[in-house]
Amino acid sequence: MLKLPLTFYDESGRILPPRWLYSVFILLCIDWLAFVFSLASRTQTSELLTFFYPQKETLGLGLAASLPVLIALSLVSQRDRLWKKGFLAWRRWVIPLAQLGGLALLSVQLYYAMHHHWGFETITGVKIVFYSIALYAISKSRHLKWMVEDWETPNP
Repeated sequence: MLKLPLTFYDESGRILPPRWLYSVFILLCIDWLAFVFSLASRTQTSELLTFFYPQKETLGLGLAASLPVLIALSLVSQRDRLWKKGFLAWRRWVIPLAQLGGLALLSVQLYYAMHHHWGFETITGVKIVFYSIALYAISKSRHLKWMVEDWETPNP
């Protein structure tokens, strides 16, 4: 008996990551995207970084907090290469890294809210709500847990 519908399995019978996972990971790594896109425009790098991050420590904290999510995204997206090289233990780190990153990003946003004396800012409120929902979804997803269990061996 299959745990999930057939659309959630690849050709070899292995459980695929949920469709929402990549979107959540990319949105959690939004600081990295802004940083990379600002570096792509060599003439306006400092202006773009100043626009997106008026306080300089904001960028550093955001990049550091989202690093575990970026690592989890890399592990999930490069799973075939890791299996071919014989690495198997990485699969156990996907969910904890994503949870750690979500918790760190949520903590950073709460720090900013506290730093601004709990004054309401729309973007901070949206980020706090999104990070909370993402953390809950990653923590409670049976699909993710079954996926990690299914990935125990490289070839089914």
